[in-house]
Amino acid sequence: MKPKVFYDKSTKRLKKILGRIIPHNTRFRPIGVCQINKGGQTDCPPSEVKVHSIYPNLTTPLEISEDLYKACSDYWKPMRSVTTDYVVAEVPNGRIYTDNESSVAIVSQQNRIIENVSLSLVNGKVVSAAQNNIFTQSYFQAPTRFKGTVFSMLTGGAGLNNIGHWFMDVLPRLHLLRESGLYDEIDWFLVPSTRYGYQTETLELLGIPTEKIITSVEYHHLTADRVIASTAPRGNHTLVPRWMGQYIRNSFLPLVQHEVLPDSERVPYLYISRSDSAIRNVLNEKELLEALEPYNFKSIVSSKYSILEKIRMFSQAKVVVSATGAGLISMFFCKPGTKIIEIFHEGFVIEPFYDIATKIDLDYDYIICKGDKPVHNADEGQRQHLLVDTNQVVEILEKMPKSSKKESSVETV
Repeated sequence: MKPKVFYDKSTKRLKKILGRIIPHNTRFRPIGVCQINKGGQTDCPPSEVKVHSIYPNLTTPLEISEDLYKACSDYWKPMRSVTTDYVVAEVPNGRIYTDNESSVAIVSQQNRIIENVSLSLVNGKVVSAAQNNIFTQSYFQAPTRFKGTVFSMLTGGAGLNNIGHWFMDVLPRLHLLRESGLYDEIDWFLVPSTRYGYQTETLELLGIPTEKIITSVEYHHLTADRVIASTAPRGNHTLVPRWMGQYIRNSFLPLVQHEVLPDSERVPYLYISRSDSAIRNVLNEKELLEALEPYNFKSIVSSKYSILEKIRMFSQAKVVVSATGAGLISMFFCKPGTKIIEIFHEGFVIEPFYDIATKIDLDYDYIICKGDKPVHNADEGQRQHLLVDTNQVVEILEKMPKSSKKESSVETV
């Protein structure tokens, strides 16, 4: 670990510990929870919260084969179906507090956490608002005051530096906001971070003015004339609702729909390399690329391309091969029917990308690589390198319709 990273993590951990011991401004600790019940109903007065029901009682299924479900890692076994009440809440004179890790608290002027639109995580799992760690916090800096209306797009720590969480847990909140009819009333968009290029680029492509963007890195505790917040796009679980895929595609694909690329620039077959990462590397990547060469695959490192470049590439793709990882989030830009081949380590079979694939009608397939030691949790699993059976990948490619293979070969000449 680099010295600066170690220092930052150690400092953050120390502040967290001290924040629960040293009392300061304890009046900012909430005194209870304002509940939002099924269908967006609440017993709280309008002076505390006004709730807009967006998708009440929406059921999101996990649409995968039984074999794949059985292969999913036991420590992260997804539910087969979840039901979520999606709402957008208006909180007059509200506050937003976050530790940029496991807690986002939307607090009313009556000093109560607003249920459903706040976030509380324990060991990576969502828990009730009453268990939000703000209730154990002792040290509070006074909140920064903003005039006007602030919309929270916060996710805890996940949206700070992970492009997958950015697309699944941050940006789709804008869709819920639009559905509420309140989008044009926002003065400030509070996002987790603008440190990375994909964060600033996507916000720009979505038409959000730079001068209206503020971050929780700079403002982890703020108050405003009005705070607006939404249910998390994946609710209290991890399954992807169909509306999310439709929103991402409708927002970004039109940016390139009128472009006609010359044949020399079309790349129908894409292999996403993780050579820029220290984890989940394909140990025999050279061998895999040699096996893919007859199909005219192009090997790319996803992080080296802009969002617009990735929209162009993936919207033209016919086949995408990749080890599981954030680079696969660009499958959102693929056209229906695009073949996705995801490569798993047997100790790290998790659901985000095969779940997305089924929700946007992609042709999904996978292979699972054997490991040499047991994996007990996600932290261990995500660090396992992969030794790929290249014959399995070729077998999947050979089963594709010959017309598709012929067409891709012609386009890459």
